[in-house]
Amino acid sequence: MPEKVKILTTKQVTHDVISFITEKPTGYKFKPGQATMVAVDKEGFRDEKRPFTFTSLNKDPHLEFIIKIYDDHNGVTRELGKTGFGNYLLIEEAWGAISYKGPGVFLAGGAGVTPFISIFRNLREQEKLEGNKLIFGNKTEKDIILKKEFQEMLGDNFVNIL
Repeated sequence: MPEKVKILTTKQVTHDVISFITEKPTGYKFKPGQATMVAVDKEGFRDEKRPFTFTSLNKDPHLEFIIKIYDDHNGVTRELGKTGFGNYLLIEEAWGAISYKGPGVFLAGGAGVTPFISIFRNLREQEKLEGNKLIFGNKTEKDIILKKEFQEMLGDNFVNIL
C-alpha cells in the first residue's frame, strides 16, 4: 500500500536536477543506496510509478530524492518538475541491492550517482570516507550533481570526467 508524503521543499541542484524534500512516514526505514517506487499523487500519474533512490539518511526526519527532470517528453519526471511545495507523492517500501561493502572505487554517470549520495553521506557521518573514490562522468560541468559536496567529502578522491 503506497504511503502519501507531502513535498516540503524543492531546490534546483543543477539546470535539470531537482531535490525534493518530503515528509517521512512514521516508522519508515531504508538503508543508504536503497530506492522506492514513487508516483505523483495526481490524476493520470498515480499508477505511473518510477524507481528513485533516497539521498537523505535514514536518521533524517524527512526523505530526500534528487531527480533528473526530462522535460523533452511527457513523463513522470516532467510532471515532477512541475510539482512543488504542498503537493503529494506516493511512495512504497524501500528496496534495492546497492549497499556499501567496504572501501573502493565507485563509478557513476549523471543521475546514476544518486545511490551513492546517501552512502557517502552516511560514511561521512561515521567518519569512514577514507579509502573511497568516486569517478563521476557527466556531459558538461553544469551537469555535475552535488559537485561541491562531493569535493568537500572526498577531496582528490572525487574525479570528474566530462
